[in-house]
Amino acid sequence: MNLAMSFGWFHDTVSYSEKHFTCSWFIGVMIGTYLSIDPLKCLAKKFIMALSVLLILIEGILFTTASDNDDAILGGRYLNGIAIGLATVQYLINAGEISAASNRGHCLAMEQYSLSFGVMIQLVYSSVWDNSESISIICLHGIIDIILALMAAILMIHFVESPIYYIQKGDDASALESLACLQKPPGITMEVQARFEEHKAMVREQNIFTMRQIFRQGQIPLLKMIFCRSMTVAFCFSLPLNAALLTSMDFMESSWPLTAFGCARVIGASISINLMDKIQRKLPSILSAMFVGAFLITLGALFWFEENYLNPNYMNAAISVCIALQAFVGFFTPYTSVFMGEAFPLRGKPYLMAACINLEQIFQIILIETWNFEHLALNLLIQGLLVIMGFAFLSLTLPETRRTSLAEAHRRFWKLVPK
Repeated sequence: MNLAMSFGWFHDTVSYSEKHFTCSWFIGVMIGTYLSIDPLKCLAKKFIMALSVLLILIEGILFTTASDNDDAILGGRYLNGIAIGLATVQYLINAGEISAASNRGHCLAMEQYSLSFGVMIQLVYSSVWDNSESISIICLHGIIDIILALMAAILMIHFVESPIYYIQKGDDASALESLACLQKPPGITMEVQARFEEHKAMVREQNIFTMRQIFRQGQIPLLKMIFCRSMTVAFCFSLPLNAALLTSMDFMESSWPLTAFGCARVIGASISINLMDKIQRKLPSILSAMFVGAFLITLGALFWFEENYLNPNYMNAAISVCIALQAFVGFFTPYTSVFMGEAFPLRGKPYLMAACINLEQIFQIILIETWNFEHLALNLLIQGLLVIMGFAFLSLTLPETRRTSLAEAHRRFWKLVPK
């Protein structure tokens, strides 16, 4: 929700410079990501996730009780960004390690699916809510955050710590117990024993290497994830793209395209997450990335000539392209969560994931700081061409990881061109 808010999806006026307000959440995410892998690395993931929930609750209270206070709004956005930064790396690591090969894709994909759902909520209610009501848009945002934070706090009682966390500490009994908790019904079965031995073997294999060797192994997966996650996801929902949608709506009095824009993303994500463990991952992901790039180039072409801005036919076409683009964005982005959870060596995973996530935020900040409406068409064309280049690179280098063990998925990512 705060991601969508960064691009103007709220109607309250804040006195801070627009760029500071827009960048604040992305900076918060970067701070939270750093805190989760270094100062707080000695904590169990459960406590880091609980801290994230607490920060979102505080942000919700600030938005609700001080929605007309600029300092409170800005502070709340920083807190929310830090909370998301804390949670993202930990979620991707934990979901990848506790899930079975048969449903690992679905579990990891929930990260970007949730982001798409939040974008949709913010787009829909900010486009239909009357700010003259007694509850402002920012206040309503705070109420939603409080409800979600309280729900998350209640669900924390079901949190299962990664067995690898316990194995690395030499606590095999707790590792077995955490795997047993995931069974239906809970218990130590032959399958649990097999997964436990698989995790132990993966930890032993990684302990052979020095950290320098680990980071060397992570260089090729990092390069793949910069194209797949950091760059493409940033371009999938950015300030220029939102400006293109709003500009194309100048001829319309209705706000239905905003609702369609958000819903298309969630529909695409829903289809993707349900197919994640049923069909191959590589082909659907790179094809959807190709369509994202193609639609960005199409938008750039539609906005290239100034006279097109005054032509309702061209602007209606731009609306259709924006909505179709978000459907493919929704379909593509959950795959990036899955690949992030599988790509990196075990001991280097927190640092390399954090590098990808922070680079994604840096791409967003660059797009904001260099934003100029006069260069809208050129901006969209460059983004589209970069995504197409990423598609070409990933079509050669991305491995197929469906139904593989986590250790095997790691090994496939380490090769530049997998077999």
